[in-house]
Amino acid sequence: MKSGRISPERTRFLRFFLLSVFLIVSYQITQLSLFHNSPLVERAMQQYRLVVDIPPLRGAIQDRNGQGLAINLRVPSLYAVPRILKAEEKEDLSRQIAELLSLSHSFVRERLNRDKSFVWIKRRITIEEAKKIEALGHHALGILYEYKRFYPHGQLLANLLGFTNVDGQGLEGIERMVDGELRGKPGKRYTRRDALGREIKAFEDRSIPALDGRRVVLTIDRYLQYVTERALERSYHEWKAKGAVAILMNPHTGEILAMANRPTFDPNSPGGYPFENYRNRALTDMFEPGSIFKIVTAAGVLSERKVKMNEMFDCENGEWTWGSKTLHDVHSYGLLPFPDVFVKSSNIGTVKVASRLGPEKLYHYVKLFGFAERTGIDLDGEASGFIRPPAQWSKTSPYAIPIGQEVMATPLQLARAISFVANGGHLVKPYVIDRIEDVHGITLSRHTAQRKGPQLEPQIVEVLKEILWRVTEEGTGKKARVNGVPVAGKTGTAQKILTGGKGYSHSNFIGSFIGFAPADHPFLAMVVMIDDPHPSYYGGTVAAPVFSEVMEAALAHLGYTP
Repeated sequence: MKSGRISPERTRFLRFFLLSVFLIVSYQITQLSLFHNSPLVERAMQQYRLVVDIPPLRGAIQDRNGQGLAINLRVPSLYAVPRILKAEEKEDLSRQIAELLSLSHSFVRERLNRDKSFVWIKRRITIEEAKKIEALGHHALGILYEYKRFYPHGQLLANLLGFTNVDGQGLEGIERMVDGELRGKPGKRYTRRDALGREIKAFEDRSIPALDGRRVVLTIDRYLQYVTERALERSYHEWKAKGAVAILMNPHTGEILAMANRPTFDPNSPGGYPFENYRNRALTDMFEPGSIFKIVTAAGVLSERKVKMNEMFDCENGEWTWGSKTLHDVHSYGLLPFPDVFVKSSNIGTVKVASRLGPEKLYHYVKLFGFAERTGIDLDGEASGFIRPPAQWSKTSPYAIPIGQEVMATPLQLARAISFVANGGHLVKPYVIDRIEDVHGITLSRHTAQRKGPQLEPQIVEVLKEILWRVTEEGTGKKARVNGVPVAGKTGTAQKILTGGKGYSHSNFIGSFIGFAPADHPFLAMVVMIDDPHPSYYGGTVAAPVFSEVMEAALAHLGYTP
């Protein structure tokens, strides 16, 4: 039987092997401790260090009286930690979540199969949905509370306010235009996480607080906006119109008190509406103004002393041929004194009056009223309108332009034009943002009214006011009257241009009304435009009643006593 002794050679080999291993390990420890210490420590820190963004609270949008138009709601959002899920439980859990939250099963399953420590399942869920998820009691699911943009009045002022996306970034309207002011700056929280990537809140090192967004205060009056939208909605549906716009403003300062559009949308769920419903037609849509443009013609001939107040004009019993063009009036008139030409809205009489001005002078007064240029309102997307310079006028221009054809204008330009008369000949710059405040209510910036003029003589303005008052008393604008209050204005009924620009439609029109109140010392001006109404289309029928309803309520709201 052999002895259990180990041979000297084997002993020496084992000693050499163990010594070699010891030296190698010692060398590696020395390398890691002395030469690679900093990079490895940093790598280890990166693995358990966690930096969490602290989202700022988006600034509110308020009306002129501090009423919230766009605010924030704290709502739950569902997330999952897929790495701690076992493969066999993912299928059943994904089916449960999909059923509770009305999601696609494949969508939830794909999320839970990701090799991540955090994935969103559904953001901005309801309180009821959150309670159902919590009832599951699953360790891989969690609820975080975020702030969601909320518009408490639904469709009210939607085309002006716009909306945000799920991350609180402004996409349309005021929300997009002043997104930088509203958004604020995010903060940071420096903390640690465990091996599965979950935050260990007890190990928080430090935090930098978020800077909440600033508050935007508009010139809009919520009540007047409601009244305007209610009246416009009624007319829009009653006359089966394609679109409609109404603007109520202070003619002396340019403050927009109400701006309504139809069709519109609900900014709380904008995805359920056609993209065209987002458009603020008050700024973007141009149309030929028709007879409301006759105010420019009247102002021009009066200022240039081309007519006398008692001078008579032959309106040709409603039909008159000028060159190759035949003009018509809605009603047949013979001889009319100068003011009655505009009170009765005679196309023939207006063209005869305008012929005394000549192209250059007429063009001068068109520009004086602010047409064919942007108003400069503090909103994006404003169209400039259009009129050709006299050198490019056609043979038809001298009798088309005085009655509002071959001119393109926006509703906002028309609101400024009627304000030009109401305020004594000053051209104002409309605006909707009154001021911007910080979270403590301290004003950081404030808009100041801007206006040019006066650019019309006081006696000319008074004559225009009287003519426009007579329009509502005895002319085409009788339905714009307000009980106990003198109002002034002008109706417009314009044929729409055919597709391709080849002539005018005989079945599609734009009915409009512009005016101000009270007529003797105005402090409110308004434009109403109804696009393609049926079966009636006259401005005095489809637009003037909207003016009357809004003005009556607005004057009472602002404390006017007849």
